Amino acid sequence: HQRTTSDWSALEDFNESTVRQVSYDDRNHVSVLLQMHGSVWPRVLPFCLFNVAITLGVFYLRESGIDLTVAPMGHKFMGIIVSFLLVQVAGIEYGRFMEARKYLADCYKSCRELVQFAVILTMQDTSEGAKRWRQNVAYRTILLLRVTMAVLEYQSSGKTPWEVKEMADDDKNDMKEALMVSDQSIGKSPGSSGSANNIKLSRVKKWAHGKRSMSDEAFRAPVVLAYNLRREIMSQRSGDVLEVKWKHPCNEEIRISDHVVQFMKAFHGLSKLITTPLPFPLIQMSRTFTFFWIFTLPFALCHKAVFVVQLCFCVFFTTYGFVGLMYVTMEIHDPFGDDPSDFDDLGMAQMVFEDIYITLFKVDGESSARGLRKRITGRQQHNALQNYHDDYGDQLGSTPTNSLTEKNQAVFA
Repeated sequence: HQRTTSDWSALEDFNESTVRQVSYDDRNHVSVLLQMHGSVWPRVLPFCLFNVAITLGVFYLRESGIDLTVAPMGHKFMGIIVSFLLVQVAGIEYGRFMEARKYLADCYKSCRELVQFAVILTMQDTSEGAKRWRQNVAYRTILLLRVTMAVLEYQSSGKTPWEVKEMADDDKNDMKEALMVSDQSIGKSPGSSGSANNIKLSRVKKWAHGKRSMSDEAFRAPVVLAYNLRREIMSQRSGDVLEVKWKHPCNEEIRISDHVVQFMKAFHGLSKLITTPLPFPLIQMSRTFTFFWIFTLPFALCHKAVFVVQLCFCVFFTTYGFVGLMYVTMEIHDPFGDDPSDFDDLGMAQMVFEDIYITLFKVDGESSARGLRKRITGRQQHNALQNYHDDYGDQLGSTPTNSLTEKNQAVFA
């Protein structure tokens, strides 16, 4: 790609790696049949080949006088049970998959609507205090959404949500003060070495009603940030923020705060799906019946089989159908991560960030939108060259040097 000298597009070619989602042309049958990205073929193929090997062994043993085959009648009835269990589990998992996508859409919608209402309801006020308030509300909204995405991916990535790059050090410290795990588990807070911070951490830990895991604390993070956002929304009541007062402040405040409620409703729905897997007995029964039925299928089909090639093809594709469907349910069980069929939740959240920048730009101008973006990317904390390498050093495989030209240094300022 060609680099440009625009501040807004200089980093376009070095975006954070996102999930490579599965894309396909449903009108191209050959492409759909042969595409490997996102397919279950790589994982199912060993089962198919193994079952074909069993089929060949049973068939030729029977031809040699050692008959291990069984009557197929019992297998027919068991196949009904296997089909029912597999379809039932697949239907439940697909329903959960689409429900999770709906909750994600609600999160994105709430963030866009919240910032737009906050901006529209105060657009007549062009004072510095109003501009600062609008930017702070937008910043808290973006932070809430970004941390929520990190929470959803915590089980896959293992990265704690209070360590996201978009969060300033003060916000990280504030977040860690609300955690109820040990100080060693959460790590040392950035920029804090005194005993006051440790006292706060220990104090909150004493309020716990039981032992809390890192996963428990991860799901607490959006709750804390939602409080911070609500507090920011209500900060205009101090009287020194907005110069043009609302005619009906309660209505405006409720209208804006309602989007925080909608966001948290969606987050709790996502939390319910993540923390409530399918009942283990149902999964255990489904897989027990599936594997038993699949790997005893050759013994039933070889009972009166004559043509071994036809028999092998039948076993191969039957195994692919049943085991493949089982792997499909496993694939869509957790749609938050880096698997091909997972949601690109962070990529879609970044589009929300951009929409918020545009909303702020339309009312307060480029300087306010640019300032918000700098707060999100943290580019005000270091020099331009250091920021660039902090964000993209892993992709470039290099370390900061002074060898860049003055022109390139200006691009990433």
